[in-house]
Formats: sequence, structure tokens, C-alpha cells
Amino acid sequence: MMRRLPPETYGRDFFLSDSLEGYREYQEGTLSSLRTIHLEMLKVHSGVSVLEVGHGRGELLLHCALSGATIAGVDYSPEAHAIARETLAEFPDADLRLADCKSLPFDSGSFDRVFSGDVIEHLCFDDAVEMLKEMYRVTKPGGFMLAHTTPNTIFTKFVYPWAKHILRRIDQDGIAGLDQQLEVMKRLHVDEYNLFTLRRACINAGLSQSMVWIDKDLMRRGTHRLIRRFAENGFARFVASLGKYPIVRFFLGNDLYLRCDK
Repeated sequence: MMRRLPPETYGRDFFLSDSLEGYREYQEGTLSSLRTIHLEMLKVHSGVSVLEVGHGRGELLLHCALSGATIAGVDYSPEAHAIARETLAEFPDADLRLADCKSLPFDSGSFDRVFSGDVIEHLCFDDAVEMLKEMYRVTKPGGFMLAHTTPNTIFTKFVYPWAKHILRRIDQDGIAGLDQQLEVMKRLHVDEYNLFTLRRACINAGLSQSMVWIDKDLMRRGTHRLIRRFAENGFARFVASLGKYPIVRFFLGNDLYLRCDK
């Protein structure tokens, strides 16, 4: 039986907490390092239309709008929809819809950029494939779709269980925080990915020309709340510098991306 999480799983307490990445920055009116990377990757500028699938609190869409983009978003959580309306109060024309990512309520070829960040892992594999199909369908010719997911199952299953004993000597509180975050992921993530399984999802969605990769920045610019102490340690910085090598990030990287141009 395919596991599916109902919308009420994601209540206001989830979105307005550290359970969802970037909450502290959201409180400050800024973007987390990860969402800043996503904004840069989307190459947003005036006149570009952007759809975010699974918009959550809406802070990424807010910064897209501040860059001059025309924005739209969908989320199946009523609480996310309400919070995003608050976040985007200065942009009342933002097209936010309460909708399922497997059936996007937009015409084909509607958006220059279609983005989904940290959503695919909350879906069973078959539903994830349908989401990718829909994202591609609503992308304009000449535009592109981009998706991010974390963690990398190669790291969490085979590396972290022993690596955390070393990392605990650097920052015991940081490891406790990582373990706590992994427990949240275990509860809410239906199907996590690695390079092989994410490529398989793309192929099943008919996106055989898509690019799939793991980010070489293993520490998210050293500013993530759970990584800051590690980023200050010489040994950890050395290991992170090896992320430029594909074999290292295959095992140690945790930010997976797929992009498909149309």
C-alpha cells in the first residue's frame, strides 16, 4: 500500500517551527542559505513567471516577487496556504491556490520557472512521478523546472551512523540537533532519494533529458543552524572541501537537485 500523508499532518505548528528549514530566517524577514541558493538557481528577474509547488510559508515566492517576478504557488495544506497569504500580504495579486501537486490547476506552458523545494520526499514514489510530470507540463518552452530534495539516503543509511561518533567530538549539541531533525524526517518523509532513485523518478516521469546532481557545497555555506559549529572546525572544513569530487559528494552530500529544461 502506498503511504500518503493527509494535509492536516502539516499544521501551523509545523510551518512556524524549526521542523521546516529556514524558520529563524523567516522570522527575521530574510532567506535561509538554502533558499538563497534556490533563488539564485532560479535566475529570477523582472518579467519572469514563477510557480512554486509546495510553497510552505511563502518566503521564497516573496523574494521572487521582490525581484520583479510574477508569482504563483500551490500547497495542499490549508495552514500553509493561510501563512503564505500572510507572508505575501504586500502582493495581493499573488496567485496562491490550495491544490494537489499531482494535478496542478494551470494550463500547460504557463510558467518560465517551476520550482519545488523539499516536497518530493513527502510523497510516495508514484505520486512523486506524477508531480514531476505536472511540473514539466506547466513549464513554458524555453523555461525550466527545478526540484530540490534532502537527505541523501546513501549518507543517512551508510555514512552518518558511524560519522556522527566523530562529529560528536566537534559539536555534541549539533549532533543532537541533527538526530532530532532526522527523527522529524523519519516521521514525515515518505520516500527519500539518492542519485540513482532520483534519476529513476525522472525517467519514469518521461524526463530522460533532466540533469540530476548532488550539491558540492556540503555545508550550505556554513550558515545553517545545525552546521555552523562544524564549519568552524578545521577537519570538518577540509572534508567539506572534498565535495568538489563527485565520489565524495555521492556519499557525503545531502542536497539533491533535478533540473529539466523545456
